Amino acid sequence: MNEHLQPWYDRWLAAHKGTDLIYAKSGDDVRLQQVHFVRDTLAGVFWAGVPYDERQPALPRDDCRESARVVGEHHSKSVLLPVYSLERPDLGLRFVMRDNFYDWNVSVVSEAPVTTDLRGFPLDYWNDEERKRFPDGYKPGRSWGYCFFQGFPEDVQFGPYRENPRRFSMCVRSDYELYTLVWLIMRDRRKVE
Repeated sequence: MNEHLQPWYDRWLAAHKGTDLIYAKSGDDVRLQQVHFVRDTLAGVFWAGVPYDERQPALPRDDCRESARVVGEHHSKSVLLPVYSLERPDLGLRFVMRDNFYDWNVSVVSEAPVTTDLRGFPLDYWNDEERKRFPDGYKPGRSWGYCFFQGFPEDVQFGPYRENPRRFSMCVRSDYELYTLVWLIMRDRRKVE
């Protein structure tokens, strides 16, 4: 799976119209707050500096430009949810993430090592027992810490930052933490340009 977020969301909204999904409601409307956060807030940070009209159209809609892609799906609270991908080939950077109403799992793929000061984020395995589970590094298809990788393609499931600062995964607890992570890395990456 690899498609624009907006057409995926349009189909999701049509399929859930009139349902009573407690975890996907906003007032009287069914909606996924996380889609609006990724599309309207996080993508703004990620795409900063690229004019809206220079982004690819989010086919099949002419009125919408690409903000993110959907590269997988998973279920939480019986709700079908997307795995998002934000990619900037011009910066050699990609974020793949999912929210399950509790936390976000994020994988960062970068051509150059990420040198951003990420103190405060989980950058290593949680304990020595977990390090022993992966003596030669993380193997895709397994979980570690709070990284469960629901719906993630195997090629974007990684161990912690300390294992590889070009390809790493982490669990962050809130939209605020995810926004901060993306903002910090994007700020530093744009300085390099």
